Amino acid sequence: MSFPLIISIKSSNVSNDEKENIRKFKPFGVILFQRNIKNLNQTKQLILTLKNLHPKINLLIDQEGGIVNRFPNFKEFKFLDNFQYYQIYLKYPSLAKQLVYLKSFITSFHLSRMGFDINTIPVLDIPNTHTIEMIKKRTFGSNLDINIELNKIFVNTSISLGITPVMKHIPGHGLTSKDSHFSLPVINSSIKILEKQLELFKYFNHLPYAMTAHIKYSKWDNKNMATYSPKIIQKIIRQQLKFKGLIISDDMTMKANQYGIKESVYKCNQSGVDIFLDCSSDWKRYLEVIDSFEITNRYKKSLKKKKLKTSFNLKSINIIQYHDLYNELVKVYGI
Repeated sequence: MSFPLIISIKSSNVSNDEKENIRKFKPFGVILFQRNIKNLNQTKQLILTLKNLHPKINLLIDQEGGIVNRFPNFKEFKFLDNFQYYQIYLKYPSLAKQLVYLKSFITSFHLSRMGFDINTIPVLDIPNTHTIEMIKKRTFGSNLDINIELNKIFVNTSISLGITPVMKHIPGHGLTSKDSHFSLPVINSSIKILEKQLELFKYFNHLPYAMTAHIKYSKWDNKNMATYSPKIIQKIIRQQLKFKGLIISDDMTMKANQYGIKESVYKCNQSGVDIFLDCSSDWKRYLEVIDSFEITNRYKKSLKKKKLKTSFNLKSINIIQYHDLYNELVKVYGI
């Protein structure tokens, strides 16, 4: 059985130690970063190597496009930030929907061809005037209806190409001006304002995965960030939002996490996290997780489900035509 841990690897090759540990401990997934990617063929071979070590492993990437791009030097992945599509929508709704579809189709096509299984999109945070740019640029703006419309295109296109989405950062990262990669954001907003952040997640609560926010919402839980909060995970996410999928922690190496690995595992066990994400590439840390992270019944049941498969014949798709159409639309409208 796969263990509910998502790991990272150190380079563009899998070391002998990494191979041995992946074979032995069978983590749920490996998430790839820019350091792991040289070109598309090399990435495809890397993924094949990892899947040969553990056939049921999931290959993940955080490929939102725009500000979050693991392929920054590749023309295949050069797109606008999501917030720019929101701004386009305000003038040209049909154009924005076309561009979002093409962005998602092109991205998911390439990810599927390389062998990826999961892309950690969509970002369902709802920004306001104080939201940090790192989050704001990754959203489709503050209008709920526009968010639903564009995210639906984004998600459904990804699924149609066999790439499973992960909604994030639940229960909402849109109210903070701080970056949880570097410090722990604390939100003191009222319950009424906090619940507005939930509205978009409600619409997408059918998705199989949700990633937590490393944020403390003091009116919900003044002791724990959401990842570590039994109240937020059990009462807000599970009961109020009726989310039945698997909850993945955000990366445990982020500075918002102020605890060591043992305490982090303990607190995730207490809160009800299903999958532990750690991007340290450090097997000393991973062995600590494997030793003490508790496997939930929800996770066990999920392993019986089959991975998504693309509904397209990828070999028959001339992806260059999709690129050309995207670029032509951008040129014609002067974007």
